[in-house]
Amino acid sequence: MAGWDVHTHLIPPTVLAAAHRGEFGLSVDSGSLVVDGGRLPLRRLADPTALLHWIAEQDLDGAVVSVPPALFRYDLGADWVELVNQGLRELATPQLRVLAHLPLLDPAAPGVAAGLAGEGVFSGFALGTPSYAGLDPVWQVLDEVEAFTLIHPGASDDKRLDSFYLSNLLGNPYETGVAAASLVFADVPGRFPGIRFCLCHGGGVTAAVAGRWQRGIDQARPGIEPLTLPVAEALRRFYVDDLVHDGAVMDLLTRTFGPDRVLAGSDWPFPMGSDEVSAARSAAAGELTRPLAREVTE
Repeated sequence: MAGWDVHTHLIPPTVLAAAHRGEFGLSVDSGSLVVDGGRLPLRRLADPTALLHWIAEQDLDGAVVSVPPALFRYDLGADWVELVNQGLRELATPQLRVLAHLPLLDPAAPGVAAGLAGEGVFSGFALGTPSYAGLDPVWQVLDEVEAFTLIHPGASDDKRLDSFYLSNLLGNPYETGVAAASLVFADVPGRFPGIRFCLCHGGGVTAAVAGRWQRGIDQARPGIEPLTLPVAEALRRFYVDDLVHDGAVMDLLTRTFGPDRVLAGSDWPFPMGSDEVSAARSAAAGELTRPLAREVTE
C-alpha cells in the first residue's frame, strides 16, 4: 500500500538564488542558509533529489512539501511571498506536492489565497503560528476551496526555552497547541468546516489539554464565547500527523482525533523527524492533498 508523507520540507530554489545574491536579508555561509540570525544547513534541505530517494526508500507515491518555518517571515511583504511561491511552483512534480505560502497577516492574504487556489499547482497551504485574530476573510477562502492547511509551529518568544533545546522539544508542541486553541475557541472548525486543517507533531499539546478546554467552556470562564461545537467534536474536524515518537501518545491521538484523521508525517529531513513512514497512515493523504484547482466565487 503506497501513500504520501504530508510533512516534509525543502528550501525553494528561488530562495537559495536570492541568498546567493544577498537579497531579502539572506546569505549563504559554510553550507548553511543564514536567515534572521539563524542557520539552516543546506544539504538535503536544498536537494529535491534526496527527498525523491526518501520517497523511494519508504515505498511512497510522493511527499507533500512546505518551506521550513524559518522562512515564513510574516513581517515581510508580497515580494517575499511571491519569491517563495515561485520556488515552490518549480519544485512541484507528480511526486512532490507543494503547499503555498501566504502573507498571512497582510490584508492582501485572502486575495493571494484565492489566486493561488485557482492555479492548479498547489495542494493547499502551510501556515505558521502567529496570532490568528482577524483572519476570517482568509478562512472563508480556504473553506470555499476545501484547502488542506498544514499548521506548523514557528519559533516561541519564551526565552526560558533557550536551554536544553527546549525551543523545539517543548516550544514547538506548545506553539501548535496555541494555534489549535485559537482556532477552536474562535469556532473556526464549526464556522468553516471545509478547511482541512492538519496539525504537525501530533497536534503538539492539543490532545492532552482538550478536556481542560471543555471544562473552561462548561464553567463559562472569562473570554470564552459560545461555540457551535463541543471541543471533542471540533477536534474531530482536524487532521494531525503521527510524529510523536510514543506509542501511548499515538493511542491518545487516535481517540482524540479519530483513527482516520492521523496521517503519516516524517518532518524530513530534520533530525527530530521519523526514520520511517507508516504505510497505513500514509494511504489517506493522497486524496486530501491533490492540487487545488478551484476558483473562488466573488
